[in-house]
Amino acid sequence: MKTFVSTALAAVLLVGAASTAKADLTNNGAVGLPLNPTAQIPQPDGARVQANYYDLGNTAFGSFKQYGLYAAGRLADRFEISGGVEKMDAPTGVAGLDNTGLAIGAKYLFSRETEPAGVRLAVGAGYSRANFKNVHGYVVASKYLGTLTEGRTPITGHLGLRYDRFSLADIGGGKSNKASVYAGVEVPFTPDGSFQFVGEVQSKNISSTIGSDKIPFSASLRYRPAGQGFSVSGGVQRQGLIGEAQLFVQLGYSFATTQAGP
Repeated sequence: MKTFVSTALAAVLLVGAASTAKADLTNNGAVGLPLNPTAQIPQPDGARVQANYYDLGNTAFGSFKQYGLYAAGRLADRFEISGGVEKMDAPTGVAGLDNTGLAIGAKYLFSRETEPAGVRLAVGAGYSRANFKNVHGYVVASKYLGTLTEGRTPITGHLGLRYDRFSLADIGGGKSNKASVYAGVEVPFTPDGSFQFVGEVQSKNISSTIGSDKIPFSASLRYRPAGQGFSVSGGVQRQGLIGEAQLFVQLGYSFATTQAGP
């Protein structure tokens, strides 16, 4: 555990020096929804640091849990870089999957950012050793969809296409290569957007030869006080490999890396 914490802090400092994200980070560190990236990237003058805990559910061998520490920043005008250290807590019966490793990612925003947002389009890729050696690539669009009433924080919608490769080679298992589509929405409950519902749904992203036949999804409540960097999110999710919906929690902070002028 001491090694895990030391390595995680080093990874956060490395990425955090780059640059703040308005949105939270995914289960592998990219700016986005709890499971899937969006076409949002960090702000040019800050960094987003976040701790995640995901209960992945039970198997015949026991329960799986994933947790990690991540950060995301902006590189130049339209690039996002993200990374962190994460651990898969697997039951003793499948000790080969009890891994600690790096998660890395990169994203490029094609369209310029506007407020209110027109259609933003981004493409990216990432790798997570702990999450069953997942390699993924995606293209995603994000757009403000309007407000429930005038003067409120707008609803934001997301639509993406991604490819995932998972491997159970550490326990002599097979591999999965599959494309999927996903959609998500962020709906504010309060005029300033301090409380938001965040939901997403995805087509099957795992070959049934190594995983479940159930679709991934997440549904959560996010609290981020207006004008503050702190946020906390919690809800239920199912990532696809294991077919149970279980709890997850995200705790993060966005901060400036440059000093404001006098």
